[in-house]
Amino acid sequence: MKKFVFQALKIVVSAGLIALALQNVELERLSVIIIQTQVAWLFVSLAFLSLSYVLGAMQWQWILQMAGLRLPYPKTLSYYYVGLFFNNFLISGMGGDVLRVYDVQKHSPDKERLSPALATVFFDRFMGLLTLLFLAGLMTSFVIGRETGVRFGLAILGLFFLWVLALIVLFHRPTADRIVKPMLRFLPDRFYTRLQHLYAELHRFKSNPWSLLRLFSLSIIVQFLRILTIWAVGRAIGDSSLLLYYVIFVPVISLAASLPISVGGTGPREHTTIFLFGKIGVTAVMAFSIGFLSYLINLVSTLPGAIIFVTRSDTKHGR
Repeated sequence: MKKFVFQALKIVVSAGLIALALQNVELERLSVIIIQTQVAWLFVSLAFLSLSYVLGAMQWQWILQMAGLRLPYPKTLSYYYVGLFFNNFLISGMGGDVLRVYDVQKHSPDKERLSPALATVFFDRFMGLLTLLFLAGLMTSFVIGRETGVRFGLAILGLFFLWVLALIVLFHRPTADRIVKPMLRFLPDRFYTRLQHLYAELHRFKSNPWSLLRLFSLSIIVQFLRILTIWAVGRAIGDSSLLLYYVIFVPVISLAASLPISVGGTGPREHTTIFLFGKIGVTAVMAFSIGFLSYLINLVSTLPGAIIFVTRSDTKHGR
């Protein structure tokens, strides 16, 4: 019952925020923008996003190898696409990650231990956001004092350093013991023990610094392709903002969309897009169109995951 209420609240939040955003959008102008969209640029956007998935699956495969789980790349790619599809089309927004953990667990030498599979999915997500914030922080240094304002630039840098602190906590056990452990003591013993097992698996990733560096380098390419995806959508509807601003804004938009308060990030994504792009003079209707069309491209790009899911053998014969 609680789960149903929570999901219903997500629908209400998304619908309410979209309705609120549309109050500041000229619907007639919105229809004109949609009609005049350059479809070729949308295909470019779709190509960028699809390539990011191909490389993103490779990134996850490397993480799996670091955890001692060796899967063929085609199998990893199929699990990755299925996860993307369910993350987009389930109200929870996290169902795809749960499915990825389940799929990887089938290949674990110890079927009873969930921690290694869970650690790979968690670290894959963590690396993606760390890289986005790194790119945003890097680009912010070029624009502080201009249209975005000093406070916004410092906020981006603050978010990046928070993620760096989280990375230190993951890889430096004494720091984790001092900062995190006292805050988790109130948890039930069973849950606390599971978190300890998860932390132990995540902590193992630091054993090969060169693998981490290689992983971070690939993650930069993956996340930059996803920024280019939204930039291409902007070009499709006539936005001429510099790519640099997309690099700065997209991490914040991604953070807002990832909050577990809405359906697939709908609502928070559009509001954040309108707010940020408004700082550089982009109209509300143009910014709303960028957020909305980017979401549609995202949905279309993960449809192969549905085909993979319904045709794979474990789905046909039951789990």
